[in-house]
Amino acid sequence: MITVLVCRGIGEPMHTGLLSYVTRLLTSRFRVIEVPWEATYGPFGGGLDGSSYAAALASGRLMLLEYIRRYPGAILLSYSAGAALAGNVAAEIGRGVHPGLSVRAVGLLADPLRPRSVGLPGHGIAGERPIQASFPVWQVADPRDPIPCCTSEALYTLADQSAAFSLVDPAAWGWDLIDRLKNDRWQEVKRLQFWQIPEILTRYRIAIEHVQRYLGPDHVSYPVRNYPGSTRTYTEWLADRINEIRE
Repeated sequence: MITVLVCRGIGEPMHTGLLSYVTRLLTSRFRVIEVPWEATYGPFGGGLDGSSYAAALASGRLMLLEYIRRYPGAILLSYSAGAALAGNVAAEIGRGVHPGLSVRAVGLLADPLRPRSVGLPGHGIAGERPIQASFPVWQVADPRDPIPCCTSEALYTLADQSAAFSLVDPAAWGWDLIDRLKNDRWQEVKRLQFWQIPEILTRYRIAIEHVQRYLGPDHVSYPVRNYPGSTRTYTEWLADRINEIRE
């Protein structure tokens, strides 16, 4: 039996989140195990004492590595912030950072660190993280979803600024911002001068459109919209790829 380790998105319930539209289509050859990482972005998904996104990713990384150690050769299946977590760990394994650990394949749905690629606009809202590996990596992204396909430079900066934000540890957020300023840990954006008013207005119009898409249906459209060139939805297409995996 092949193990599928599931990493949910921010604030999603265990076992019944968007990835359940994938796992319910898997055959009996697969055993699905949810990784109980925090999946918080400060108060979003965690309430007033929710951990920051950066802290949740850090603790989730250790947890996911332990699950992979427990279930060697597992498939990683992930969505949104969970895809950032799974993709980061998969990239480390692909680089040989964890000798002895292996995964069979990685499915990243709406990865906020999706590298730019032909046929899709922009890249992940939190930056770009390529994965060089011998195992299959499925990057699944709706071009209208601003999380994996962001073209707004204003939102790149907002994602950088808010990564360590939480109400429970505002000092850590402050120190993270100081470290970013000292070490230039920012996504590259074109700097505009105050007299470039048309360009400034365009930049914020794009940001507003992206936020509206995120708050609307576009970030959760994967079970209902078809994968490009296919009669299958995004989640059905990803389930098909997993079902094709053999021992």
